[in-house]
Amino acid sequence: MKNIVIAGIVAVAIVASAVVVKVGMENSRRMSPPEAYSLFGYEGVVYRLNNVNGRIDVLVPSNEAALLFPVGQIQLPGANEKLTDEQKKSFSQNIRTLSQYIQVERARSLGLKVEATPQPK
Repeated sequence: MKNIVIAGIVAVAIVASAVVVKVGMENSRRMSPPEAYSLFGYEGVVYRLNNVNGRIDVLVPSNEAALLFPVGQIQLPGANEKLTDEQKKSFSQNIRTLSQYIQVERARSLGLKVEATPQPK
């Protein structure tokens, strides 16, 4: 009789934990829909575009190439936003700096000699 009670308690615990896991998986699926991000790759760099707020995360492989780590984020302006000249200059400078960093790191990972590039004024 004692074994039947223990088996019943274990069975209830297993069913309860399965329900908790199922509810958690359903909630996580609703919180981060797969269409929230778009992935783009170019020359070994992964660009993850957040389709909700327009932010781009730039991910570069580590030396072991098993992990991607972020090297920058860019906030894209809205499609109908009017940017001032200062905002346009800042946005283009951020993209230029990020591109130069990626090029230098790519050259360094390939074992090429890296020369300092002059910064435009």
